[in-house]
Amino acid sequence: MILGFLSRESEFTSGGYPVIVEALQALRQLTEQSELPEGRVELRGDQLYINFMSFDTKRQEEQMAEKHEQYLDIHYLIEGYEQIGWSPLQEGIIPSQSYDEADDYALYAPQSDELILNVRPGMYIVFFPNDIHRPGMGNGVPIKKAVIKIHKALLV
Repeated sequence: MILGFLSRESEFTSGGYPVIVEALQALRQLTEQSELPEGRVELRGDQLYINFMSFDTKRQEEQMAEKHEQYLDIHYLIEGYEQIGWSPLQEGIIPSQSYDEADDYALYAPQSDELILNVRPGMYIVFFPNDIHRPGMGNGVPIKKAVIKIHKALLV
């Protein structure tokens, strides 16, 4: 997991992956527009794209955690307040819902070692395929956010 602020482009933390910097730069350009895009914006087709979304957050007890195999996620909060849970994948953890290859996710119950991140507008969080994360929490608060999807093949 990597945590940073989009406004600090010179300090983008990418874990040494140029594609993460590329994705954050594209996101920054899009969010500087007077009108934000809606839905999916493709940067490199299915390999790298951004989903812009608005929804009401859920209470912690209503939200499951997720993990991906093929993509890493970059969550960026545009408006509102969001809590996102994070825990590392550990041996022996069994998903509550098996991996769905078509949609690239498995669902998990919250882990006992989960860290709750309090996210405010302008923050981004990079979740790698070995990170279990539980986004969208916050007791019914409306939020606007972007989620960048980067296929793991682009990390080489």
